[in-house]
Amino acid sequence: MNPTYVLSAVRTPMGTFGGSFSNPSPVDLAAPVMRVALEEAGVEASALDFYVMGNVLRGGHGQLVPRQAATQAGIPDSVDGMAVDMGCSSGMMSLLTAGSLMDSMGADLVLAGGTESMSSAGFALSGKARWGYKFGGEKVTDLMQRDGLSDPMSGEAMGEQAERLASEKDIAREKLDEIAVRSHRRAAEANEKGWFDDEIVPFEIETRSGTETLRHDEGIRADTSTEKLAGLSAAFAEGGVLTAGNSSPISDGASALLLASERAVEANGLEPVARLTEGAWNAGEPWRFPEAPIPAARDVAERTGRAVEDFDLYENNEAFALSSVLFHRMLGVPHDKLNVHGGALALGHPIGASGARITTTLIHALRRRGEEHGLASICHGTGGGTALAVERVA
Repeated sequence: MNPTYVLSAVRTPMGTFGGSFSNPSPVDLAAPVMRVALEEAGVEASALDFYVMGNVLRGGHGQLVPRQAATQAGIPDSVDGMAVDMGCSSGMMSLLTAGSLMDSMGADLVLAGGTESMSSAGFALSGKARWGYKFGGEKVTDLMQRDGLSDPMSGEAMGEQAERLASEKDIAREKLDEIAVRSHRRAAEANEKGWFDDEIVPFEIETRSGTETLRHDEGIRADTSTEKLAGLSAAFAEGGVLTAGNSSPISDGASALLLASERAVEANGLEPVARLTEGAWNAGEPWRFPEAPIPAARDVAERTGRAVEDFDLYENNEAFALSSVLFHRMLGVPHDKLNVHGGALALGHPIGASGARITTTLIHALRRRGEEHGLASICHGTGGGTALAVERVA
């Protein structure tokens, strides 16, 4: 792919399930980050060519969630956009899709990212409800579980499949709990020292007592420990190793990055902070989804001409602590370069937004540390994974 320049990269705080973001819709979450991404880059909304936003749990939120959000963000009606649904890879694939629009369709400025309100996911009856029931009962379906957290082919929960893979790989629960504790401690340090401040857009919430502003991720537990996690029950299989503590929490949030072509940067004197240099995806057996980012990461590294172990920083989405164990074990990536500000185990995993969120966090981590090359990757249900390479330019 031709280099895609990043002019700005922002996100909301990540809200816990049923927490501060229990009322805002995915539209409400996306609008402020879309607006601020434009403001930080000093680009007028009317200059946009297109927008692409990942979003998975769309049921009941109306047509084209990104377009609704664009209207709230003050983007003119003349600028169109689209939603991407690739499960948990949706937010990252929106970035790669934006790059493709620049490569093949002549777009110069594209706003890309993702948004998800898992707290506002609804429940549904089947199509039988429209035509009447002849006999028997009807089951109400949880759309979050059905459309976001289970394999539609087998009916298994994502956690059940991850448990099978952990068993095959003979991964000890203690190792998973260690990774979870590390994630929370790193995130707590980043939060305390203000390392997230440049990427987080404070979000105003209407409460019974008035307007409150959420400025920090809600799910970080600075006091977690392996001793506390050891007391949790297995979540997906009797005697299993995956628990609520070493699995990512259900979350709400959004992220947006303003992307520009090289010609737009040169013609308009724009000041990018990074560029996306390569992207790749991979798919295999659905139940092996946690390891799918690994071949995608290898492909990205090969296309950049770098060895996979030669990047300065890595962000691999912590759907489960298992994801980090596999990434470390199969690629040789050291833990001190992986998810250095904590990952989804601490911050949360709003599925349609996470691919954009980890890319945003990676860009800011590269800038803060003065590093140059980063690699971001994420798995998604039904057996796939995506990855992209980031290069800091400012």
